[in-house]
Amino acid sequence: MNITNLKIGLHQFNDSALKKKIIALRNHLLPLAFYQDEHNYIAQAIEHDGQYFYRINGVTVQALQCEYEFAIANPRLYYFSSALKLHFRVKKARELGLGLHWPEQAAAPINIFDLGK
Repeated sequence: MNITNLKIGLHQFNDSALKKKIIALRNHLLPLAFYQDEHNYIAQAIEHDGQYFYRINGVTVQALQCEYEFAIANPRLYYFSSALKLHFRVKKARELGLGLHWPEQAAAPINIFDLGK
């Protein structure tokens, strides 16, 4: 099993909200958790027995090899990025209660948006 930890975040511009927070609080010691929110967090890209997965806060979804590779290469959330696509797949899996106990139980499937149609 190969697990790669990723710092996922929004594309940062010079006047980003995160940068403004850091500048305002630069003289204070704050835990890293302070800077984590819905769009800035730690995720894991996992390769296991030739299959690929993506995990956020204990919710695991299946991923294509190209999604796995692209998320590692570019862990930013913006239009058409693999990280954004996987972000919404995990969000849907959490809503449906899927992928919570991987590897003991199956990860949420790639076609999660087609479930229940």
